Amino acid sequence: MDRLEKYSACEAKTLRHIYEFLQSNNMAKTCACFLDECHKFNKPIPSKMPDSNVPVHISKDRAASIIKAFKTTSGPEFLKIWDELPAKVKQLDEYRKLTFYLHVYYTILECKAEKCSSKDDEKQDSSMDAFRLFLVRRGAEFSTETEFLPYFALPYVCDPTQHSSFKNLFRENQWCDSLNTRLEDFILDIAISTSILLVPSKEAKKRKFEKKNLKSLYQDYKPLNILAGELINALENSIRGQTINLEMILKNCNAVIECNEEYQSTAIDDECNLGVFKIKLELRDGNSTKNKLLILQALRWRLTRSDNRPQTVAMIKKHDMLDLCKPKAEQGLMKWLMMTNGPHPLQQMIARLLNALASFSKGRKYLASSPFLIKLIISQLISSQHFWDTITCNMLLGTIQKLSTCARQRKQMIENGLATWLADQLVRKSEFTGDRNKYEMYDLEYSLGLFMNLCKSQLAVYACISRARNLLQSIGVFLTSLDVDILPCVSRIFYRLLKQQEMISVAVECGLIAIVEQTIEKNKNVYPLAVDHLLGVRDVLQHSKHPGLDQSSDDDENNNSDDEDYEYLEVELDEDDPLKIQPNGEEFLASYKTADSLAALTID
Repeated sequence: MDRLEKYSACEAKTLRHIYEFLQSNNMAKTCACFLDECHKFNKPIPSKMPDSNVPVHISKDRAASIIKAFKTTSGPEFLKIWDELPAKVKQLDEYRKLTFYLHVYYTILECKAEKCSSKDDEKQDSSMDAFRLFLVRRGAEFSTETEFLPYFALPYVCDPTQHSSFKNLFRENQWCDSLNTRLEDFILDIAISTSILLVPSKEAKKRKFEKKNLKSLYQDYKPLNILAGELINALENSIRGQTINLEMILKNCNAVIECNEEYQSTAIDDECNLGVFKIKLELRDGNSTKNKLLILQALRWRLTRSDNRPQTVAMIKKHDMLDLCKPKAEQGLMKWLMMTNGPHPLQQMIARLLNALASFSKGRKYLASSPFLIKLIISQLISSQHFWDTITCNMLLGTIQKLSTCARQRKQMIENGLATWLADQLVRKSEFTGDRNKYEMYDLEYSLGLFMNLCKSQLAVYACISRARNLLQSIGVFLTSLDVDILPCVSRIFYRLLKQQEMISVAVECGLIAIVEQTIEKNKNVYPLAVDHLLGVRDVLQHSKHPGLDQSSDDDENNNSDDEDYEYLEVELDEDDPLKIQPNGEEFLASYKTADSLAALTID
């Protein structure tokens, strides 16, 4: 590439970055002027960024099917699937880059296969035809970026397998493996960005868990790297015959260890840097509702917006900042949830914080350790006398759904009548014929997610037998008339309900086999995992017997641990926040930066 081409590519990239910066800061007028200037001076026109405020995602089942297709289908078949992704996904820069590299990837695979099967140069040349055609059609949009330019020569090299620029692509699997990982990361990321966590795939959970721990692992191993460097330097100096000061080396090593131990012991309080006991006193006994609201908002923001989320969860749990584990704790902050004189803003702020805490494994353990919280939330949900606003109800429903991932909490919920109440609610929701707003969709999706978890226990299924007909008919409605994003959840509920013979008989009488077959045919290429469950449902209905029907053991009998070690913070936690005053919560929390030891003595 000559100097002029390099300059043009660099110029185009710089202009694009400037335009992206202007867009991301909502400088609409400046963007328009910038584009006019680019056109006037005949500069490359930057492409418009996708709207960052609009969520870009695909379903988790579809993500799994795409990853599976990449490993099992041919190049043309997968590229067709890849091209069928939503338009908003195609606007992402990473999608565009992966599109280019996928064509390189399949060119390499085909060339390798032809090289092994034949020495015919014409056949080897034919493996480049598709890539050459791709460059002819779409090369212009990639030619302005330097990272793609070396690959433009690939179809025109006589023997790329021996060429110095390309031979490593053919001799090693590292490049192909790297692309495989990159594609999986991209697909799982846009699947993870969905607003509601219902049935996370194992791959998505694993990938997200790995990403979450990467930063903390780096911090954990940093002292070890320092120690290793100190010892290696001493060893090298010793080998060279230089005199080493063993006492100084040990002193340096001990200093690193002591520093790390001090960091670990004070990380919770120092990194959050809050006067914990002063905050607890304000939340419990303070007279200012405004102060309580600001503190609760700030604590939630430290869970949803900051980089020290694990430390914030640990701090709240360590100091029991919500007073959930103390005797007569229901007389503390949680008393606001039991108010019966109408909605109160404190109820919503408490509910938002509880839901945010339930998004973390350690947060769920903290909430579950309360002897009264789950019972309190369920009793208020079931009671016709509760006075919560819609968002408060949604947030507490989300809290319960996340807590239901543990068998012990599921049992407590079922014993308090949650399964039967929820079954009646699902019947009512299936009768709704209007357009559901975002609050109603949140309610529906988390209700289904909660019921799906409860149905892991046969106690819940057995409790719902008396309302089997209405419940199964509502399942039929959900399968046919609502957004298919709930299909993975509904299919699992249906399969688990059929572990009772009475449920099977009622489902057959209601003619649900036809509905199941229609749903399978309609969604077999979109939701393969959900369709697998529906195939199981169809087999059960056709043979009137469930594979687990004769098993006396309950799914939950030997499962008393948290079986969903996910951490997920949905956007609804911060949406439509009623507290929009100055200073905001985080700014207000600056007044609680110094721990008050006297307060600690008075309240603990």
